[in-house]
Amino acid sequence: MTSDSTTAAAAAVPSSTSSTAGIARVLAKLSKSVDDGNYYEAHQMYHSVSRRYLRTDPAAACELLHQGALNMLRHDQIGSAADLAQRLLDVYESVPIRVTDAERGSQARTRLLDIFQAFPLKTEQCDNVVRAAVKWSARGDGAAPLGDPQIHHAIGSRYYAEKQYFDAESHFMYGTLDSARAWARMALEWSTEGYFPDPGYFVARAVLPYLALRKIGSAAVMFETFVQRIDKAAANSGSADAEAEAGTSTAAASQRWAGIKGAALPFSSADGSESFPLALYASSLINFCQLLIICVQRDAATQFTALRARYRDVLAFDGYLVELVEKIAEVFFDLGPKKPVNPLEAMMKSLFAGPSPSAPASSPRRALEPTQMADMD
Repeated sequence: MTSDSTTAAAAAVPSSTSSTAGIARVLAKLSKSVDDGNYYEAHQMYHSVSRRYLRTDPAAACELLHQGALNMLRHDQIGSAADLAQRLLDVYESVPIRVTDAERGSQARTRLLDIFQAFPLKTEQCDNVVRAAVKWSARGDGAAPLGDPQIHHAIGSRYYAEKQYFDAESHFMYGTLDSARAWARMALEWSTEGYFPDPGYFVARAVLPYLALRKIGSAAVMFETFVQRIDKAAANSGSADAEAEAGTSTAAASQRWAGIKGAALPFSSADGSESFPLALYASSLINFCQLLIICVQRDAATQFTALRARYRDVLAFDGYLVELVEKIAEVFFDLGPKKPVNPLEAMMKSLFAGPSPSAPASSPRRALEPTQMADMD
């Protein structure tokens, strides 16, 4: 039986364009219905009332569904919230509203991210909402076929904040330059948690995907942010500033990997007219990433080929990194097989399609044990 508050909400829908006061009254009545525990009735009324508003005031319909999802989440009604979020995306498609639409696109993005931030992570419903939001944001003018960078950045940032590092990686790689900076901070933190002995591994997990996606600027920003932080933490190790900025364990670990400044490496520009000194690091993987970025920036195919051969054994412990290097060889230097396996494409298919029925939804990707680590030097 429908409660008085939900009945009143239905009656409050105007036959013409709604006013701000009108939508506020409907929202208040439906919110009270949720607060009173009438979840099913309220859920149905959010649907029916939003359909009526959609005819004359799509923005009001969107706001109803947005607030409805948030209200349901406040009362742990995750299934209802996910359903209302999907209905909101359906409205975006039917109007249509695209993420690239000036003001409307910005509002649409904000509503979705509000809902995502309220969802408990590691639930099937949250994963479904993330996939649907990214898929919606990929449509439009073709500027972001893998999803809106701002949406990816916000999603990745929350995963990072809750130490869901693998999931954060999957979004930071398609995000903004701020994502590259956040990824550098995350890589440094991750490197101190005993997952893998060489912090350069976490740098490579960011630099190589960025380059495989032709995001040279993001790769460079991530690398520079990372090495600046370890150099600063190493220089100030034990000080109050270092501990406040990086954390005691991070500062201590950074000291071990501090750069040896001013050491000249035998590296020159593609035409041989320029040479320059580079910092050496105790991690071979950090050195490899540094040189790889320079090869790509300067279109240095000959040096890239030599670099790949020199570090082949260093990279061999992780097939993911090997595949990414082969992809970089193809996209920048037209080297290697013409149709190599693309691990990023597989990752995006997983992001849009969800886990297969035979695979656990939360299984970690390419998790490595410290015993699998080869000698990096």
